[in-house]
Amino acid sequence: MPQPTTTKLLRELEVGEKFVEFVAIRSINVRQKRDGSPYLILDFADKSGRMSGKLWEQVEEFRKVLEVGKIVKLSGAVTTYQDQKEVTIERLRLAKPEDPVDRSRLIPASERSVEEMRRHLRRLVESVEQSDLRSFLRRFFDDPDISDPYFTAPAGKLWHHAYLGGLAEHSLTLAEILMNITEIYPEANKDLLIAGALLHDIGKLEEYNWHVTIDFTDRGRLIGHIVLGQQILEEHRKKDPAVPQELWNQVIHLVLSHQGTREQGSPILPMTLEAILLYSADEMDSKANAFNRIIQRSRESGQKWTEYVKLMERYLYAGESPWSGAESGDGQDTLF
Repeated sequence: MPQPTTTKLLRELEVGEKFVEFVAIRSINVRQKRDGSPYLILDFADKSGRMSGKLWEQVEEFRKVLEVGKIVKLSGAVTTYQDQKEVTIERLRLAKPEDPVDRSRLIPASERSVEEMRRHLRRLVESVEQSDLRSFLRRFFDDPDISDPYFTAPAGKLWHHAYLGGLAEHSLTLAEILMNITEIYPEANKDLLIAGALLHDIGKLEEYNWHVTIDFTDRGRLIGHIVLGQQILEEHRKKDPAVPQELWNQVIHLVLSHQGTREQGSPILPMTLEAILLYSADEMDSKANAFNRIIQRSRESGQKWTEYVKLMERYLYAGESPWSGAESGDGQDTLF
């Protein structure tokens, strides 16, 4: 098979364009032809997004070697089916150890550097006034088993902050949002809000695997990040039990209730001012991040409306470039 022939990512390819590229397998589904024989629908992914393709030949041989999360070398052309781009697969094989795979092309990453986010987290931890809680947070995030993955983990698989560093970016942004909210609700406990923002999604360190693509681990699917987060925190408190029990109960309550409703996965509902603020700010930041990413992608392709977003059951309006045509004709600033 020839070497990769394009610097374009999957979603940048135009209809009719041929390419050879290393991509990851996101999903594998077996379907039947009219004669009853199988074919495969493969979802390929790189950091730009996903594109599916159908594999019609040598199906049984490929079923034995292809796995979700594997990197493959794909040769094909971009076509359309039901108004959606897809790949016509020409050649396909698993990547070899000696292949020049650039993993930075496979998973998107936060625009914020790890070093800058580490400094930001340290500032937030040091701003906690309750000494025992501050000491716990220091030791917790000084543990390399926590801090190393914390700054590389995603916060989601597909929806919000679904990129390397997304967990830390989301948690730090959430802390800043909550600090601003306390200007309006000064009765809220800032220490609890900082701890809740930094710790609420800590279970995602075990919920996701992000080596080649972002996907759930077995424990992630079976247990979920909320319960995993409680387990991680309780294990660390055994080594560091100084935080008063009443304060610790409220920290754990923030973790357990942060998704707001049982339908969204929280085993309990928010019962404190800090818990309802955390849930509301978390909803805002996660949805705003997802909306912004989808809208910007449509603007870059010149589309006023996004594709249909199944999770939100709606199209999103991308519109024109922000503020286009906002300048007045005579160049003078007026109130009307």
